[in-house]
Amino acid sequence: MTSRILKTLSVLVAALVISACAKLPTSPLNQVGPEISSTDTKESLYYSPSGPSKGSNPEQIINGFLYAGNGPQNDYSVAREYLTLNNSSKWHPGSETLIQTGQIQVLSNTGTKIRVLVKYEARVTEDGTYVFEPGSKRILEFRLLQEAGEWRISSAPNLTSVLAPNFNVLFKAMPIYFWDKAFAYLVPDLRWFPTRASLATKLTNAMIAGPNQWLAPAVQNLLPAGTKLNINSVTVESGTASIDFNATALKIPAWKRPYLRSQLVATLGSVEGVTQVSISVERTLQLIGIGASGMPADGSNLPVVLTTDGLSHLTGSGLMDIRGTKEIVSKQNAKSFAISSDESLVVLLGDKKIASYNLGLLRNSTQLIDDRPSLITPSIDPFNSVWSASAKPGAAIRVTDIIGGQVNLANPYGSTGVIRALAVSPEGSRLAVLHDVGSGTAVDVFAVVRDKGRHVVVLGSKYPISAFGPNPKTLSWVDITTLVGLREDLGGLQSLSIQIGGPAVSGRRAVDGVAVVTVAGGSQYYLDSNGSLFLSKSFTWDRLRSAVLDLRMTGQ
Repeated sequence: MTSRILKTLSVLVAALVISACAKLPTSPLNQVGPEISSTDTKESLYYSPSGPSKGSNPEQIINGFLYAGNGPQNDYSVAREYLTLNNSSKWHPGSETLIQTGQIQVLSNTGTKIRVLVKYEARVTEDGTYVFEPGSKRILEFRLLQEAGEWRISSAPNLTSVLAPNFNVLFKAMPIYFWDKAFAYLVPDLRWFPTRASLATKLTNAMIAGPNQWLAPAVQNLLPAGTKLNINSVTVESGTASIDFNATALKIPAWKRPYLRSQLVATLGSVEGVTQVSISVERTLQLIGIGASGMPADGSNLPVVLTTDGLSHLTGSGLMDIRGTKEIVSKQNAKSFAISSDESLVVLLGDKKIASYNLGLLRNSTQLIDDRPSLITPSIDPFNSVWSASAKPGAAIRVTDIIGGQVNLANPYGSTGVIRALAVSPEGSRLAVLHDVGSGTAVDVFAVVRDKGRHVVVLGSKYPISAFGPNPKTLSWVDITTLVGLREDLGGLQSLSIQIGGPAVSGRRAVDGVAVVTVAGGSQYYLDSNGSLFLSKSFTWDRLRSAVLDLRMTGQ
């Protein structure tokens, strides 16, 4: 009786710490595990699961094992306590992580074999790639036997299953960087890993393995095939990550090695405390100079608005005019625009054409970019090439460089494809496209393939951004990894931020809208179809001004 009371008390205490019970009955679960709350991602503040209790039955063992998948510290050491001695070292929890939704259901239980059904919305692969798969299901099979009189798992899938709120605490989005073909900029390839001690090793191994398939045509892997860590560990001490490659890395030409160093500094910079790298080959330190940072220049953090008086930076509720734009906006009767990061090039859409204006010190030089019918808002890349498209079915995407050279890229959706919006990423190696599909719209991202002279050659295969849902209406880049846009659903419009290779984060709802931008620090601005401009406040949109025609950030 005393032990039963103590057991009951322990469950009550646990209920105060976690938000849901982890019991795994033979009927569908109504509560599916602990919800972790923490603003600190250090390992010490992870959920700390308990090992198996003496006398636990097979279902309790399976339940405890799944529950312990929320504790990655010490390579899931607590979860391994539920496994047989033979299986403990064979289980590979990092092979895959399911981001679970809804209930876990037991399908069958023979005592020595238990099968459960897990519903999930996304999964993370061994190399950290986030795969959005809403509405997916997976049957997991476990085998058990008794070891020293206690039930233990002799066979388990090589994965863990965590709730979405827990995933956001246990895992962190970290970009793996690769150089573009021209060595102009580093391009991020977002991955997700548990934030634990082996993080630097995981990031380095992911960099060695290379980019995701969709991004590969736009970037290059400087490490030759066969390159490995000499010892599968990257140590971090006093802010320096020490990497020791095998002899294959010596094949990298001397002139490329500073670029490798910059790539490693950028990639491992996601690890807390890392500010520098030390590169060795077969334990011999390599003296490598500091290369270019590879990061695109930062533009202004102030949104730019278009009014009949020209282009202006938004400063609170006031405006700061951009010199030389009033006349050209009036002359072209501009309705939308794009502007380079350094604000030297302005592109206007109006009077059935797109034209660019070089805002020089002495005079404005003008260039006709596109005069096709049904033109959409243009975009500028970091090389000051202008991207334009028409909303006519099958219309090509046109790229016009600073000296007037043009490349027409075939519509990636064929002769019936209709493009509604496009936006080039800050480093110029990815193109986001909003297009018609069925009765709605969708967003895809394409790798931009350039030659060594930085000229656009072709687009790679599409990478669907399915998390935008079936009816996105606008899109723009927040930074090098994130898109923001407005999505339409039964409740109206909602702002949505999505990392390329990650989940969506829902923002505030709106009645109607034509544009939304997010600035560094998270402030969000929204333009409705009546020309009213709003700033997102704690509980609502705060109206700033009216008679605004368009809203953009520099560099887009």
